[in-house]
Amino acid sequence: MDDWHLGIPVALFLGGFDPSGGAGILRDVAVASGLGVHPMAVPMAETVQNGVECEKIAPPTLSVVERLVSLAPHLSGKWGIKLSMCHDWRLLQDALPHINRLRPIAAIWDPVLAPTRGACLHSAASIGKVIGQLSCAHWVVSPNIPEACMLAGLPPEPLEAVAKKLMDMGAHCVWIRGGHGSGRTVQDLWCDNNGATWLTPHDRLDGDPRGTGCTATSAWLAFSLCGMEPIDAAEAAVQYIRSAWGRLHRPGKAGRLTFPPRAGQC
Repeated sequence: MDDWHLGIPVALFLGGFDPSGGAGILRDVAVASGLGVHPMAVPMAETVQNGVECEKIAPPTLSVVERLVSLAPHLSGKWGIKLSMCHDWRLLQDALPHINRLRPIAAIWDPVLAPTRGACLHSAASIGKVIGQLSCAHWVVSPNIPEACMLAGLPPEPLEAVAKKLMDMGAHCVWIRGGHGSGRTVQDLWCDNNGATWLTPHDRLDGDPRGTGCTATSAWLAFSLCGMEPIDAAEAAVQYIRSAWGRLHRPGKAGRLTFPPRAGQC
């Protein structure tokens, strides 16, 4: 049998299950598979949710750690992970030792404090406790601007100070996504041990689709697993979002706009 399939990387997504597929691990899976990466997923929260709002968030029905242990044979070599929404930050505390022992080559945390519309979830203080436990040097912490400011306890200007505070809290690398900023220009900030770097600025696109953060961070993971350097993968993820923007749609012609199932290949 040809062994071409042995080179396909695996992306594991731990996050909230949004039944509508506009965000959460279903969105992550759609992005990763569209970019040529094999997706796996473990729910960290279950929701009553549609394309309008999130009505309820509940804990997962099965053990996150047991699912990780079961998946461990698949998680070797070229594999990576994304963490996002969880029902209880202690689920992350329980899962992280198992994840770090498996040594992903790329890892990203999208610290979702709450859905954009609907049920509340975490305080910044509770979720911020996770940052210092991301001990693997491959971890990227990727909040949007409001999340970054809440985690750091600082105003958004200067944003470099916010990124530095998150680094001081234990993050090895910070990617602050600029879509929630003000003004007609969108620009992300990347910060690592080499200092802060502003990514390519872009004109702001009209509209407020669901799942922008999920789509960007899962695209980053796919591009990283396809061999890009971390900061280059962030630039590519921004371009991925912009390339998909012209094909936003309402599933079943209902709810808020969201991204198409597939926008390109790596």
